[in-house]
Amino acid sequence: MKVSKQKMNLMFQQTTNTLIQLTFLFGIMLILSACNRPNRVLSDSKMTSVLVDMHKTEATLSEKGLYYGPYSKKAPYFNNVFKRNGITQAQFDSSLVWYTKNPHKFENVYDEVIKQLTDLQIDVDKNKFHPIDYANIGKERLDIWNKPTHHKFSKDSVRTKLDFEIKSDNLLYGDIYELKLRLKIPTEDSCKKQGIELRINYFNGKTDHTFKFVKNDGIMRRFTFRMPAYQKLKIKSVSGQLLASSGYQGVFHATLDSIRLIREFNRLQQDSLKRLVQESDTTHYLGAPNYDYLMTAQPSGHSFKKSRILKPL
Repeated sequence: MKVSKQKMNLMFQQTTNTLIQLTFLFGIMLILSACNRPNRVLSDSKMTSVLVDMHKTEATLSEKGLYYGPYSKKAPYFNNVFKRNGITQAQFDSSLVWYTKNPHKFENVYDEVIKQLTDLQIDVDKNKFHPIDYANIGKERLDIWNKPTHHKFSKDSVRTKLDFEIKSDNLLYGDIYELKLRLKIPTEDSCKKQGIELRINYFNGKTDHTFKFVKNDGIMRRFTFRMPAYQKLKIKSVSGQLLASSGYQGVFHATLDSIRLIREFNRLQQDSLKRLVQESDTTHYLGAPNYDYLMTAQPSGHSFKKSRILKPL
């Protein structure tokens, strides 16, 4: 049986078209399988909203000195982000896994996140927003440093370190302590492992502290430490070392000035915070402030007695 050339060309064209269609359908199937979004995965717009809130929360925690604290202290802030967006952490985690497996989708989402954050920063820089920050109403900053603000050490100096301790009944859970100073250590200084330390000391013996090494390169540097008092315990003192070292070999030079220790607190929340401390730390320590009187005191504001509802005559 002979097949004409025209018929052969037609058959070849039909076969080619079929292959093209199959290839196209196969490609569509691959794309759909790769981008098939499970029901539990957040939409692009919802994921964008959550990520924007997450970044704003991280910035807030950093500003308040809480970003590098234990996660247990930060978790309520992030849980509030999930609650505000009507999702759970499990939904966010599973969505994050899906988006990382679909990088093109994730890239599109993050492009929008960056755009929204950039637009927000532009509006803030233009003073477009003038919100009332209710969390900061009553916020105060008080310099509690009561010691010399300038020190200069040389090879004839008696000491090789500079300790300090500030005591006050007003030190309280919820405070943020900010140590600021300028320090210069010349290159001829022979101290080893020089550093600055800040501590919060509690009456029960516990201590929170932070430490930073410094260089002996002859450059005057400005240092700032911010440490929150996040434990619901009675605070004995704030202490530390403005200049610490593991030892020296006879040559000791250092200059410190502009020393300040700021207590950042909210004056409107003091009684409430004292009640929380008293409920958590009930031990009566020698020399510790006593907050027992607050446990029986009436809260501020109006109080109403329960009464019957009278029907009109």
